[in-house]
Amino acid sequence: MGSQAAKLARKSYDYVSGNDQTNPENSNSLKASGFALKGTPFVFTRSSSQYFDEDGHLAHEFYRESNVKSKKGKYTLKRITKGLCKQGKIKLEIPRLNCEFPVVIYEG
Repeated sequence: MGSQAAKLARKSYDYVSGNDQTNPENSNSLKASGFALKGTPFVFTRSSSQYFDEDGHLAHEFYRESNVKSKKGKYTLKRITKGLCKQGKIKLEIPRLNCEFPVVIYEG
């Protein structure tokens, strides 16, 4: 059990530091080049879940008020799904931690 945890920790450290044990000519040693990260634990952008409508308004959902012909004076809301454009990528003000980063961050 302990050897498996040590192997996983070593793989995680090698991933972060850029050390490649399988191909030593591509590895970055700490002595030669300093601590060079191959990956980063931070996320700087995310995909937006909001949409722009034809008028340029931004929201998660858009609805249109429509009159039901069978009942006099009865109005219902119908969801609009056509003519919308996704907002795209958003830059985060504060970087977040990536949930798929292979290093356990613990402060004890």
